[in-house]
Amino acid sequence: MSKTWIYLRLLQILLDVCGILGAFMLAYFLRVGWIFSTDFPFHLYALVALFSTLIWMGFLMLAKYYRVPPRSGSRVSFDIILIFLGGAIATGVMIVSYFFPREILFSRLISVYSFSFGTLWLVLTQLLTRQLLKGFKRQERHIYRTLVVGANRTAERLIHAIENNAYAPHKIIGVIDPYGLSSQIKGSQILGKLNKLETLCEEENITALIQCDAFEHTINLISLCDEKNIKFQFDPSLRGIFEENLRIREIAGIPMISFVQREFSGVKKLRFRFIDSLLRQVFDVD
Repeated sequence: MSKTWIYLRLLQILLDVCGILGAFMLAYFLRVGWIFSTDFPFHLYALVALFSTLIWMGFLMLAKYYRVPPRSGSRVSFDIILIFLGGAIATGVMIVSYFFPREILFSRLISVYSFSFGTLWLVLTQLLTRQLLKGFKRQERHIYRTLVVGANRTAERLIHAIENNAYAPHKIIGVIDPYGLSSQIKGSQILGKLNKLETLCEEENITALIQCDAFEHTINLISLCDEKNIKFQFDPSLRGIFEENLRIREIAGIPMISFVQREFSGVKKLRFRFIDSLLRQVFDVD
């Protein structure tokens, strides 16, 4: 992953910390006026606000809100849900730690203002960051120059997914057909067979290689990528593994890949997807 993407996310985290803390401060002054109220001691409030900010940000980071690349497609709404959940926890901490111990009436407006301003700020920074990452992809900056090994349906599906994903940090340069059986492939061009791989990597400045075929050449491909500092990835189906419904589970502390098949459709399928999600997130079981 390009360091630029990570640095941009780090900058976003810094801005979000300042923005959320600023939201708590703004809520205070909008509630009591542009003065330091004796009923709501500012110094104690600022300390609790900082703690609540860290709680909000900590929740977002643990929930991979700042993942690189960001969630895309139907999963974008999940980031918005995380913002609301983090805000609810943070304002809850504010209420319990600042208002409950004091012999004064609870200020609902401070909590509403803090939650609203903080949420708005997070949404704005997320949208801005996503636009910058989209710009990187469109301008082909700070992304992997990717070569695909394999001219099969798996490769076509991968190329289509990358080209149609606004945040996928890859640019497909071309395809290597290891057996020389195909003359064309949807979404890209075939640049030759494996005998041209090393030359192409140098000429095209390849920084990532994805293997979708030629299982027997895996060791050689890994050695080449290791020598030239190229990121190596492969499709699970290459190892006879189904791509969907995979789970990483432990057996006596040893990580294993678990395949879970669900043969449902319609409303029943939605219900069982919800149950599957609950089992994975809460109990880490299938």
